[in-house]
Amino acid sequence: MNIKELFSFQKKEVQTDYSVELSFPLKYKGETADFAFMFVKELYRRILTDCFNHSADFPKDKQTVLWDSVLSYGTGKGAKGLISLLAHAMTSRLANVYLVLDKDVVRPATDEEKKAIKGDVLKKGTVCLSFSDFKQATILLVLASLVECLLENANAGLNISRSVLIQINNLRESVSSLNAPSAIAQAKAIKDGLKDGKGALLDAADKVTVPTFDTDPLESALETIYGLMSFFTGLPRAYVAGVLTTTLNGSGEGDERATEQGLRVYFSSIFKPVCDQLLGVSLSFKTSDWRKFAEIANLLPVLEATSAVPQEYKDKLIKEIFG
Repeated sequence: MNIKELFSFQKKEVQTDYSVELSFPLKYKGETADFAFMFVKELYRRILTDCFNHSADFPKDKQTVLWDSVLSYGTGKGAKGLISLLAHAMTSRLANVYLVLDKDVVRPATDEEKKAIKGDVLKKGTVCLSFSDFKQATILLVLASLVECLLENANAGLNISRSVLIQINNLRESVSSLNAPSAIAQAKAIKDGLKDGKGALLDAADKVTVPTFDTDPLESALETIYGLMSFFTGLPRAYVAGVLTTTLNGSGEGDERATEQGLRVYFSSIFKPVCDQLLGVSLSFKTSDWRKFAEIANLLPVLEATSAVPQEYKDKLIKEIFG
């Protein structure tokens, strides 16, 4: 400090921080801390589960390997089913995933089992997978993180909408810094009275309002994100968003057909090869298109009456349609 500053009689202005910290973060615990990863993993779980629902000739005695189990047998963790293991590998883009069928449980292979699988990659009951080039998952993680941002904005908006805005006419002109505490005390008294359902004495130009949360921008942004997810997954936007489109004015038939077309890709490239190799089965895709059922129903009497089509082909057709 110099002499001029030491003997200065000029009044120093005190800088006051009037900024307001406004934050309503979404709080998670445990594994749910990574919302984007959880979102994409659950999406893949649902896709693979629907692949199973469209599978024909899946043995009932082998279906238990698909599902998670809450039985821990003292280990502290339940066993993961095949669908969960695949969904995790797909989301993480894991390379060299070795799985082994151990009785009625699918589990990751040990180091010794990995060596054996490398020596015989076509051995039944074992499988080696790689999702390192599965870049679709990376894009979905980015889009899912945007969904999380929108949820955080919605959380903040909903919390703000719970507050009460007390708008005093000409507040800055009529209230000085000296009597500010009195004005603040009056505002708090008005707030407490309104909260308890009591009346408040206000000037005619004053206003007491409750903020409204506008959901239109949020819904528009979600529609855009779900549209991008639909493009990259090959599934309808309604499927990705988890919205049931069946209404009185629309059957949702277009979404149903688009869903089947998208599921066929995951079924043929992931679900069927893994299950066939690991479980020793030969799965085929069955449709749930009711229009196809109706067309076949009209065709069945003709097929039954003709001898031009061998019986084995008739039986194969019926089995393919009705599973």
